[in-house]
Amino acid sequence: MKLTLPHSPSIQLPRWVLRSYVRMSQTERLVVTWLLVLLVVSGIWSIASYVNAHTILIPQAGGIYREAAFGQPRYINPILAGANDLDVDLSRLVYSSLFKFNSNLELQHDLATDYTISEDSTTYTVHLRNDVRWHDGEPFTADDVVFTIASIQTPDYASPLQNTFQGVTITKQDDSTVVFQLKEPYAPFLSSLTVGIVPEHVWESIAPKNAPLAEQMLKPVGTGPYQFIESKTRRKTGEITEMSFTRNDNYYGSRSYIDEINFSFYPTHDDAVKALLAGKVDGVGFLPLQLRNQVDRRSGINIQRLHLPQYFALFFNQQKSPLLSDSGIRDALALATDRQAIVQEALQSEGEPLHLPIPPGIFAFNDSISQPTYDPERAKQNLEEAGWTDVDGDGIREKNDARLHLVITTTDWPEYVKTAEVIQRQWQTVGVETEIEHYGAGTIQQTIIRPRDYEILLFGEILPAIPDPYPFWHSTQTRNPGLNFSLFKNQEVDKLLEEARKTTNADERKEKYEQFQGIILDLKPALILYQPYYLFAAKTNVRGIDAANAAIPAGRFNNIEQWHVRVKRIWQ
Repeated sequence: MKLTLPHSPSIQLPRWVLRSYVRMSQTERLVVTWLLVLLVVSGIWSIASYVNAHTILIPQAGGIYREAAFGQPRYINPILAGANDLDVDLSRLVYSSLFKFNSNLELQHDLATDYTISEDSTTYTVHLRNDVRWHDGEPFTADDVVFTIASIQTPDYASPLQNTFQGVTITKQDDSTVVFQLKEPYAPFLSSLTVGIVPEHVWESIAPKNAPLAEQMLKPVGTGPYQFIESKTRRKTGEITEMSFTRNDNYYGSRSYIDEINFSFYPTHDDAVKALLAGKVDGVGFLPLQLRNQVDRRSGINIQRLHLPQYFALFFNQQKSPLLSDSGIRDALALATDRQAIVQEALQSEGEPLHLPIPPGIFAFNDSISQPTYDPERAKQNLEEAGWTDVDGDGIREKNDARLHLVITTTDWPEYVKTAEVIQRQWQTVGVETEIEHYGAGTIQQTIIRPRDYEILLFGEILPAIPDPYPFWHSTQTRNPGLNFSLFKNQEVDKLLEEARKTTNADERKEKYEQFQGIILDLKPALILYQPYYLFAAKTNVRGIDAANAAIPAGRFNNIEQWHVRVKRIWQ
């Protein structure tokens, strides 16, 4: 006779056990039955725990990764891709560069095998791999490198990278060697060579002015880990709805695990996130802060946090506001600014407080300078001593019939408006009246930033992974297209920045940048506020993502070869 227990295997029991079981009351039999169930479940759990403790999951080749993206691809070509994050993402999969950054923002060889620098630091000789082929089978040579850089320098291409290679001469020494000649030393030059290289044989017959409309722009041919297969378009509008890339089995680097990567394009970030939540895709390339909670509450999805070399700050335009030319007022504003509270409230803790113009995680961040003190009482005292008092009792300080009134201008992104509102409230407590103006990204660039028409600008700056603060703080960069938003002029800072970008001695450069950071913190031409995280998301079955640090958002693909969706369990 067999006794079948609920949710358990069939078990052959001795006759005396069966007789005892039959004599039991209904309650006793129920208790015994569930004790046996518990014993079986415990045994299964113990076996599973043992297996998990003594085995490991290893990646297996195969499978598809599907990503939802916002917008439309336009220029899947490194010469023009820089103006659009989506184009840069796709280009990162298709194209290779001479050098690339790893997840620690360390520069590594890619298409280059070695390089030398002349004694005067103006000549870079780069040696190339000779085992690389384009996706169409043609060999990669030095001609492709020369063509790419020359195209970037060609005005008719209107490349966003044109200024990066201004004054640089490139020549081919042989099929495996190129030489870059600089007019003067520039220490971070190698980081400029992380731009993707395009095939000369594909693009040489296309006039630069016609390149944006060329068929090849959306059917890219590269040397990277993935190659273009096909795209699907919507008949009525011509919009691209999907784009597929397959693993490049002839890739010179590590062979990727994932067979195919598909992108689906959506008109809004909200639509892209909905596709993830509905299971239509495996990830989203960018997760806006205002949509984070929708994803965070859903099991089976991991939110990834990428540290980029960027910061957001309040840039003080002392020429626009005489109040800001008073160092005492700037000191009081700094004392009244609680960075930690701003990050928690405006960014929902998706970022880190920051007070220096070089973020942590990249070269020369001065970790010896501690976070400034948040002390609103001391701020009030400083303002009192400077003659700023609340004469009429309305909470705002006055002096010589002038109100302590300032205007913060920023973009209309929710987290930046929220940042301004938190600062407004913090400054209100010490008697500073703050007005907030916010505009769309296009409007603020053309009508506010370009003419420097603001008192305080709440805005972000992205540095190269090998930092060069010169464009952001040197006195020659106060006017457009320079990025010195504080219109800051200081001879000592100018000298430090000029010398630092010319020396290839890392220790000397680090020392100069540390001095520079100290001066900015002391003089306060701006208040650096925080370093926000770049958020993206993927299902938990997408493993191998190593995206702690990156130079740009597309850097989340830096180790795409290690991503995998299939695994196998083996004994240790």
